[in-house]
Amino acid sequence: MSTVGPVVVGYDGSPSATSAVRWAAREARRRGARLEVVFARDAHDTHLEPSLPGGGENAQAGARALADRGRVQALEVEPDVEVEVTVEYTTPAATLVGTSLDAAMVVVGSGDHGRVRGELGGSVALAVAAHAHCPVVVVHGDVEALRDVNLPVVVGVDGSTHATGALSHAAEVAASRGASLRVVVAWWTRASAHLESYMAAEFPRERAENGAERLLAAALAQVHEEYPDLEVEGSTVEAQPAPALVRASEGAERLVVGSRGRGGFAALVLGSVSHSLVREAHCPVTIVR
Repeated sequence: MSTVGPVVVGYDGSPSATSAVRWAAREARRRGARLEVVFARDAHDTHLEPSLPGGGENAQAGARALADRGRVQALEVEPDVEVEVTVEYTTPAATLVGTSLDAAMVVVGSGDHGRVRGELGGSVALAVAAHAHCPVVVVHGDVEALRDVNLPVVVGVDGSTHATGALSHAAEVAASRGASLRVVVAWWTRASAHLESYMAAEFPRERAENGAERLLAAALAQVHEEYPDLEVEGSTVEAQPAPALVRASEGAERLVVGSRGRGGFAALVLGSVSHSLVREAHCPVTIVR
């Protein structure tokens, strides 16, 4: 049995959760880790949707059958991965946050657009990303179509402590996969129309651009020191961080960011940029605390 922490994936039978399970199975194989497929629902919710196996009076048997369906999905793509199945009667977010204490990472689907009843939809992904004790991956996009394509790992850097951790994580992932790493630093000086004159006085464009270049140089130096053989490139982008990183996520194997950047309030455990990326990115997003 592997001594590496498990890759934990939430599964509820939805298409996005199925993509998450299949992605997580491949990640577990690359890491030499076991995969833990977790199906969770509120303890007071004693029924399953009619379309799910074992709905109504046979809720417990149906929950197990649904969780086992996730195991089948995992073994379909990675038959040699060790897979465990867990059924918990508590809220999905609480269950997955609890498993994160001993996990290498937690993987969730992004939730289907317009889906209301999906247990592992967007709200759960946001809650897990905000409170988990390990990196959280929210799976976006057509991961099946791109699984055999050699795409770069992209990481957003802003000089914060969380971004430094994200950079190290992204470099480790890229090196282990034999992929390249792309470092993106977004800078922006125009907050809003009524603050325009203040921002121009306090944060002139040249100052912001030079600061971004220094951040990028420091990030590249860190990566070269830790992984001298890793292919890495970097760019600064004059744009607000969230839309800049959404664009950068196109054609990426995954996008890595810190859970909270320099902006916002300390009480916000998931920053506005990470919040946006969980919902809008075109590839799997890793949130690192």
